[in-house]
Amino acid sequence: MHGRSEHAFAQALLLALALGTLPAVAGAFDMAELMALMGRVEQSRVAFEETKQVAALTAPIVRRGTLRYVRPDQLEMRVETPYFERMDIAGNVLTIETKRGTRQVDLAAAPALAAWVAAIRATLAGDRPTLARHFSFDLRGQAARWTLALLPNDPVLSGVIARIVIDGAQSQVLRIEVDERMGDSTVLVVQPANSER
Repeated sequence: MHGRSEHAFAQALLLALALGTLPAVAGAFDMAELMALMGRVEQSRVAFEETKQVAALTAPIVRRGTLRYVRPDQLEMRVETPYFERMDIAGNVLTIETKRGTRQVDLAAAPALAAWVAAIRATLAGDRPTLARHFSFDLRGQAARWTLALLPNDPVLSGVIARIVIDGAQSQVLRIEVDERMGDSTVLVVQPANSER
């Protein structure tokens, strides 16, 4: 019943990959280095624009807002346009707030969403073994321009998501694309958020 909103949040969680302001690095850029850099991030905030192509619709759905990460396990997505929605994960609880009210979801009762959360938290923590339990990954390119492809290993998640591709340049994640099994796709473009907001 509420799976649509939770699934949208799970996709938006991929924006958390962009939340670290990673320093520029010299030489080869590999997975171990990316994990080490992400593991140093204590908290950060980005602005996002999410464009979702839905096979059943003739026009894309575009949402804009901000995403915030605070170590060790808090993620918050705040949609500002075209409507208000705030989704927050702290521990194992997802809180969804809209103009109609607030509700909570126990991640233990939502296996696909829990797999998403575990993967994103592992990325933010620089925890490669946990990430590997949920995804096969392939990092290509150099620090100046790199691409990280994630393929779900988790059976529940792989039934929904075909692949995730993240493009970056130096320390900045530029674009995240999520391709779904049913033909829908989501492109997330991020940039630093105004720290005063």
